[in-house]
Amino acid sequence: MMTQKEALKILKMGKNVFLTGPAGSGKTHVLNEYINFLKQHGVEVAVTASTGIAATHLKGMTIHSWTGLGIKDFLTDYDLDNLEQKQYLWKRFEKTKVLIIDEISMLSYSTLDAIDQVSKLFKRNNEPFGGLQVIFSGDFFQLPPIERKQMYDEQTIFMDEEEISRTPFAFKSKAWKECDLYTCYLSEQFRQEDNILMNLLCEIREGELSEKSLEILNKRIIKEDNPEITKLYTHNINVDNFNSQKLYSIKADERAYLMSSRGKAPLIESLKRGSLVPERLVLKKGALVMFVKNNPIAGYVNGTVGEVVDFEEGYPVIVTKNGERFIATPQTWSIEEGDKILAEISQVPLKLAWAVTIHKSQGMTLDKAVIDLSKSFIEGQGYVALSRVKTLEGLFLKGFNAMAVKVHDEILNLDKKLKSDSEEIFIHINKMTPEEFQKQHQEFFEKIGASKNKTKEIVEKLSTYEITHNLIKNKKTFEEIAEERDIKMPTILSHIEKLLEEKVLLNKEIEYLKPKTKEFKQMLKDVKKAVEKVGDEKLTPLFTFLDKKYSFEQIKLALLFLK
Repeated sequence: MMTQKEALKILKMGKNVFLTGPAGSGKTHVLNEYINFLKQHGVEVAVTASTGIAATHLKGMTIHSWTGLGIKDFLTDYDLDNLEQKQYLWKRFEKTKVLIIDEISMLSYSTLDAIDQVSKLFKRNNEPFGGLQVIFSGDFFQLPPIERKQMYDEQTIFMDEEEISRTPFAFKSKAWKECDLYTCYLSEQFRQEDNILMNLLCEIREGELSEKSLEILNKRIIKEDNPEITKLYTHNINVDNFNSQKLYSIKADERAYLMSSRGKAPLIESLKRGSLVPERLVLKKGALVMFVKNNPIAGYVNGTVGEVVDFEEGYPVIVTKNGERFIATPQTWSIEEGDKILAEISQVPLKLAWAVTIHKSQGMTLDKAVIDLSKSFIEGQGYVALSRVKTLEGLFLKGFNAMAVKVHDEILNLDKKLKSDSEEIFIHINKMTPEEFQKQHQEFFEKIGASKNKTKEIVEKLSTYEITHNLIKNKKTFEEIAEERDIKMPTILSHIEKLLEEKVLLNKEIEYLKPKTKEFKQMLKDVKKAVEKVGDEKLTPLFTFLDKKYSFEQIKLALLFLK
């Protein structure tokens, strides 16, 4: 066991690390601290996760997207050849020195080995992960990997012993065994605020839930619940039913949006599962919804939650709790091979969000939750759900079964070893002198080319405008620029703004980037009118004049095409 401070010390020595510990022990906090530390010293770090929601928590992307793997679990020589043709991957790997993969428990061993393959290919280095410092973060007591042949839905109830033995945990991969991981098992607890709930969760992790704890869980079972409290269910069908009931209760006209698709049926089905967007999306004013796709131009991300407040040009207008306003127009998801699109689906990127599955709740912290564990079908579900809440008073159960408090036998054995390994590392680290630590830290920084002062960072910032300019010359879209440069939309807009001001870039050169939608045309008219009335192009006065109808980023985009 160790503290966050000691784990950070090991990370700064450049060691490959498995950062683990109970839910709420501060794993994400440690990652964010290290990410900020690296950025301050000019070190490029790839921030990824096994799921889109987990990636959003770290402001990163999925590991499948970052490596170019897509939906693949393993790679053929043909696949590797195709990846090798992608210039943006060469640039991405060239500058990256540290690779972080969060929620590693949900990544299969075959996928981790594929990530290792891709890293070695693009780094031209046969060391594990091409010589990158790798940091795996997660808790194997939480949900296991989702196998392609066994999507955990309402049709899957229990796995037999043979299936359990084949659970493809990441620690079984060749890559995991080769990269000499330092285990940092965090011992502090920050999510749970009462000892009773904390003790109950510890018992689940030890595989022995006491009669007293069972009695406590039974006392939390309720017959009726507050409709405003977040609902967590084990099965998609329950989530869908609850969301449908909530939608039906709203007395307003409904709008329906149908998914369009093209390509081979099996690939289309893969896209449907991966996108999470419904084939038939029905909405009303007042519906609580969640975006299920990143859109750097519009400004929303996968996981953004808001309420449908209106419909414009036939499409839903979403306003978040922070007051951000978006028009949800159809987006596409595709599977490509070179320049050829093998399959594609298109739909308004929303789903109802009054209830979520436990699978999608991983990483959340809730003050209160109504949880139905009566149909738990896989180890880890109960632990994930129960550990979402801070206190026992915030926990309300609709029921639970034996599987809800069960953990995987393999993980019970693994946990003992992880604790033992972490304890050895803890003793070793605490025996080190400050001089020994500094020596290893300095060697690591020299190896990855970390800047010792701000000079290098300033030079990089100046040259980055030229890189963006070159991409615009090559007619790259906003999405492609964001992908190839690994930068966000606000940064791209700032680059273009500066290039236009310095006359390095001409207005006609960015005309191809101008969105062709009716919504954007209307936004241009609104922003132009606001500029004329306000007499200024400063964002805050325009934002206020437009009654917060458009985000700062959207106004900034419009201003580029009004110049």
